[in-house]
Amino acid sequence: MQIASLRRRLSSTPGYACHVLDIGASRHIRRPEVLPSRSALEFAARLSLAALRGNLIHLHTNGHNLKSWLVMLACACAGFLNGRKTVISIGSGAAPEFVSAARGPTRVLVRAALSLAGAVICRNERTRQALVGVGSRPEKLTILSGFYGIAPGELPDLPREIAAFVERHEPVAAAMASTPPEYGLSLLLEAVARLRLQYHRFGLVLIGDGGIAPPDGQVLATGELPHEVVLSVLRRVKVFVRPTYFDGDASSVREALALGIPVVASDTDFRPEGVMLFRRGDVDDLAAVLARALQHPAGTVRDGDPDRGAFDRLLGIYDRVAVAGPVNEA
Repeated sequence: MQIASLRRRLSSTPGYACHVLDIGASRHIRRPEVLPSRSALEFAARLSLAALRGNLIHLHTNGHNLKSWLVMLACACAGFLNGRKTVISIGSGAAPEFVSAARGPTRVLVRAALSLAGAVICRNERTRQALVGVGSRPEKLTILSGFYGIAPGELPDLPREIAAFVERHEPVAAAMASTPPEYGLSLLLEAVARLRLQYHRFGLVLIGDGGIAPPDGQVLATGELPHEVVLSVLRRVKVFVRPTYFDGDASSVREALALGIPVVASDTDFRPEGVMLFRRGDVDDLAAVLARALQHPAGTVRDGDPDRGAFDRLLGIYDRVAVAGPVNEA
């Protein structure tokens, strides 16, 4: 979501062009807006070509496992070819633990990647402190959300199945669905089951590839959706829920807030202003806070950026690491 949003913003910004190199789970899927990276060799070749062209390289990664830091090192080393124009964004709320626990060769890898990068973006103060603790220069680090605002304009209609589900249920909540247990979906499903004692038509929409709907017809797992459709779903629900056990700075939370939707989220290291918090892993507290949120009127829709110009700040980081020229490419 963050990368798709950033690509759209950069592509519509005068003086910028943007190419996306996909190294994630969808890297084998051919899509017109991205370049594939189906193997380590293809990744290295495309990365080297971009660096040789002098393009600024911006990597989005989690930072909480060894593979992530190996990719960071590869992108940072490309700086030898493009004048150290490499920006790294570390998004995972579990990154501080990984960095702080790094020892031996892993710690050397972390320090090398941070040293060679032109700039490093993290999502909260805890991550910044962990990076400083492992040896990163503080002036190279910036705390910045990965949410770059919502473009004004009309959103598409809901797909027929989702629209019918929303019509049959009241109230309706939504959450992003990921398979790993740290995303808290089992916790959310239990809390929703309790709330149905009071709200018999309560519905839950799970967006993403990790959603598994119980056979009761009260939960709809949509699978992956285009970003514009996700925003349309958020505009139709009563509350958005983020029950994760850790987080960096979730863009979905900021999107819901920007759309004026009440947000219930776990009390991880960082949540933006306006979120209704519950204690991590506590299903009783989640159910109680959800019940309060359902009585909360939706706010005024505010298409924009509640992070006060995150996109403009990102362009400022690009300017600091890039050589001035007629066209900047990321």
